[in-house]
Amino acid sequence: MSKSVLISIVLLAIISSGCISRNDTDKTTAQDSEQTQQLQSAYETKEILFVGMIGKKAGLYKYDLYAKIYSEFWQSEKEEVVELSYSTDKRSAFLLTAHQSGKKGVFPFVDNVKLYSINLDSGSVKFTASIGSGLQVYSFWPADTSFKIILNIIDATVAKYVDQQIKTFDATGRKRSDEKILYDLGKEGYPQFPMVQKKLTSSDKKYSIMSVDSVQTLIYIIDHTKNDEKVLITKLNQKLNFVDWSDDGKFLVFNTIDITPGNETLYDMEPSTSKLFIFSVADKKTIKIYEGGGIKNYILTGNYLLFDDGFKEKSKIFIYNLQSNMITDSINVSGGCGLRNIPTIPDYGA
Repeated sequence: MSKSVLISIVLLAIISSGCISRNDTDKTTAQDSEQTQQLQSAYETKEILFVGMIGKKAGLYKYDLYAKIYSEFWQSEKEEVVELSYSTDKRSAFLLTAHQSGKKGVFPFVDNVKLYSINLDSGSVKFTASIGSGLQVYSFWPADTSFKIILNIIDATVAKYVDQQIKTFDATGRKRSDEKILYDLGKEGYPQFPMVQKKLTSSDKKYSIMSVDSVQTLIYIIDHTKNDEKVLITKLNQKLNFVDWSDDGKFLVFNTIDITPGNETLYDMEPSTSKLFIFSVADKKTIKIYEGGGIKNYILTGNYLLFDDGFKEKSKIFIYNLQSNMITDSINVSGGCGLRNIPTIPDYGA
């Protein structure tokens, strides 16, 4: 296999692994005491962690939902935050850092990746394990008690092979397993990261969401209490990305995304790469759509929805109240911020 063909295979496989548009003038009208009482009844914790620039490197901040203020939580002069990952029940969180990350020639790289566990009760951060260096690193929670990290590495002896290292930890940071899979790029292609299972069904099992990919993506809600009645929510050119339901079951929240090379707006000043939908289950009606740049990563906690918007230094975080149907606050950090990382536009240039 020629070197140019090998490079093309890897780059194409890696590919697969702005300003917010608002139709309201959101203003906070409730009194602080009333908001605090509402939060206390809905939340187990009053603080949410997020990623933002601290000096020249990405670090961690914490946002106080009661006081509506944020402050620095963790940083390192020698490491940058690569990913912050909460378990779905919000009881556990891990932090991935790297000494450096970026591109060397045409390939991405992450150097000296480390795993830290975060004690959300005490607010302490503890080094857990060295993960290594490679092309890409990815983490996800298969369950609330299990956390996986996948690191793809070009084989040091035979360049047409990629080693995929998979490490599994429990919620406390104890390693459960360590496995390695060897992929032949010519025969099997570049190893893909697994698809994280979407939460397609509501907790009470009354509703589910369905996505049909054709010329366009069709997204439906299915009412299992009415003989599986199917209602079209939206039809669009982006793919369903992440799905969740509010704690009280009243709202369905999901985002859609298109950051492929085929998106002609990708490198525009105001790209159209993602949408966030807030849907009333009982009314079978979309309440809000936020669209524009970024990924629209989000967290649901009690009556509140936090989501990020925009790329790089333009990225910011919004706090939306599901009950009052308005944005109550926003977070702006110099250099950008996001809930999982600082969202960046994929660099598909060779």
